[in-house]
Amino acid sequence: MKQILAIALLILCITARKHHKQEGEEPTNPMVQCIQDNCMNEAFGCVFDDACAETMKTCDEEHGEDMKIDTLVECTANNEFASAFATCMQTNCASLEQVMRFFNRRK
Repeated sequence: MKQILAIALLILCITARKHHKQEGEEPTNPMVQCIQDNCMNEAFGCVFDDACAETMKTCDEEHGEDMKIDTLVECTANNEFASAFATCMQTNCASLEQVMRFFNRRK
C-alpha cells in the first residue's frame, strides 16, 4: 500500500511540475498515468485523509506490496476515501495490473 500512497503523492508532484515544465515529457509509470488520468479526485481525497492513510497502511501490512487490486478493494471497504480510490483503480486501471507486475519483476 505504500506504493499506492507513493503513487498518489507522485501524482501531486507530477501535476505541480507540469505547470512549470517547459519542454519534453518524461516517460511515466503506466499505473501512475492511469491514476492521473482517471482517479485524481479519489487520490487527493485519500492523501489528505488520515483514516484513509491508516487503512492503506493496514492493507499493506496484511497483504504486502504485491497485492492485487481486487484484494485492495476488499481491504479498503471500511473507509470511504480508500474504498473510492481502490474502486476507481479497479474500474479504470485493473488491466495494467499484470503489466506492472512484469515491470516490477524486471527492476
